[in-house]
Amino acid sequence: MSAAARAAHAIVDSPPHLIVDEIARRLCEAAGSPSPLDFHLAHPGEPVLAAARLSTAARSAYTERLLNASRSRQYVVLGAGLDTSAWRVPDSCNVWHVDLPGVLAWRSSLLADLHDRGTPVPVDLAASDPVPELLRAGLRPDAPVFVSWLGVSMYLDPDAVRRTFESLGSLAPGSELVFDHIVPPTDRDDRGAEYARAVGAAVGAQGEPWRCTPSRTALGDWLDTAGWSTVESVGESDSVPAGFWDRSDALQPMKLVRFTHARLSSPVGTRRNG
Repeated sequence: MSAAARAAHAIVDSPPHLIVDEIARRLCEAAGSPSPLDFHLAHPGEPVLAAARLSTAARSAYTERLLNASRSRQYVVLGAGLDTSAWRVPDSCNVWHVDLPGVLAWRSSLLADLHDRGTPVPVDLAASDPVPELLRAGLRPDAPVFVSWLGVSMYLDPDAVRRTFESLGSLAPGSELVFDHIVPPTDRDDRGAEYARAVGAAVGAQGEPWRCTPSRTALGDWLDTAGWSTVESVGESDSVPAGFWDRSDALQPMKLVRFTHARLSSPVGTRRNG
């Protein structure tokens, strides 16, 4: 669904576009028809689909902008699914895709005709520490890492989110983390609340309800405890370039998702020993 929304954004929405994802389009086509992309093409004005396009395009654009600015040579995608950002980073950047074994196998099958830029790392984030597996897969512990964690935290329980922050806190100083999270119900506007109800009905029925919707204060505490310093916390609708909302298509701003950019000053073990 996320890949379809990214692919559809540049096809059905008016310029300016936040991202153009041709690889995602090819993945949707490889998955067969009908696919979620077909629904976007057939119903471009449907509010729920338009909101999905905004969320997926905005979070990818925000993350990739920071990734390119970081010049990191190590890039980790947690909950990779059908993420395609590896095709939009320099060839000098090593990429690792972390997800459930079954998801990674499905990804590989859809990419049979493409060279997947990245090393698959099977990990269940709900129960396991990703860093040891990343090190076994070739991640350098002495070099900074840029970690992208998009569209995942809301499906984990708060303890699993905190454990993942703490695990990533053992990475090299200078490492960066970008992730998105759903805000609490009290922080949502009408559009955000309506989209939350629609998505909750869909994903909840499929066994994937939203479990983690922390406040900014709680999230800041979790990051601080794990050794991360928040660089920026920005609402999804405020992350887009100036002038983006001067438009007449189906995309509309909403208050439901925030993006957080954090940086690691020292590994957890070093900080505690100090």
